[in-house]
Amino acid sequence: MITRSTPSPLPLLSAGLVTIVAGASMSLQGRANGVLGLVLGHAVYAALVSFATGLLLLVAVLICSPRSRTATMLLIRLVRGRVLPWWMLLGGLSGALVVIAQATTVPLMGVAMFTMAFVSGQVVGGMGVDATRLPPGGRQRPSAFRILGVLVVIAALVLSSGERLDLGVPLWAPLLPFVSGMLTAVQQAFNDRIRLATGSAVVATTVNFVSGLILPIAITGALLAAGVTWDGFPTAVGQWWTLLGGTLGVVFIALTARTVRRLGVLRLSLFSLFGNLAGALALDVWLPMSSSLVSGTTAAGAALVLVGIGLTLIPGGGSGRSPSAGGPLRP
Repeated sequence: MITRSTPSPLPLLSAGLVTIVAGASMSLQGRANGVLGLVLGHAVYAALVSFATGLLLLVAVLICSPRSRTATMLLIRLVRGRVLPWWMLLGGLSGALVVIAQATTVPLMGVAMFTMAFVSGQVVGGMGVDATRLPPGGRQRPSAFRILGVLVVIAALVLSSGERLDLGVPLWAPLLPFVSGMLTAVQQAFNDRIRLATGSAVVATTVNFVSGLILPIAITGALLAAGVTWDGFPTAVGQWWTLLGGTLGVVFIALTARTVRRLGVLRLSLFSLFGNLAGALALDVWLPMSSSLVSGTTAAGAALVLVGIGLTLIPGGGSGRSPSAGGPLRP
């Protein structure tokens, strides 16, 4: 009789921990971009600065890394040869929407509420993306436990965000981060395709920042032409950290580009969700803004998120990957 060894859970747990850290960096990015938008005079200006600073950091890495330069040339050949669809280079557009949503809505409803809306979109988008051929690992048919876990997470988000809406936050405010969260699930699948094709997380991250910079540049030009003033850069000593949004975005994309294949888009979204929630709660408790609100309901929502993550990790008969996993996508 052949005995099959049980796969070690350590790689999955390690990838989950890394993704939680990445999610926590997103909550700090949300606070930084939200404050920067107020300082500069418009949310789009904050998105432009965030992407520009992140791209400068990545260009420096590319210049210093022969391996990354080689991977960049490989990516160009793959796109020209239509081995990799050109539209997979546009994932950064959703990242630009995330930064605009941060800078627009965090001052209105705080980091925690922004996070609730954003990650609920991630969960919905992650479930949808995992059911397609976009992830390199192929389709993942949702099991009953995964569906139940997603429902628990969504219930937690509704519970935590309800009291903020009762205090007068407009309905459009949660909608913007929700939509950007859904698109982030697609972005994560694109990132992993590019990383696997080139063998470089740096190149995958750089592609995101290059394409993501297009939208803020275009909108900034329109705003300046319309007379919307740019109020200048942060000058106070205590505001320097608001310029770190782009760097934190690099950290998030680089880390999740390495963990999405191990976790899948849905599980990556859930681990990122918890890290994002934990970071958001810490910020709203220790460094509150006027819009910050942390209550027992918010803490209960974070606990329910953990329950939801646990449910999605329970093996189920219907959660296997498609036999065509990792097959090429054609335009």
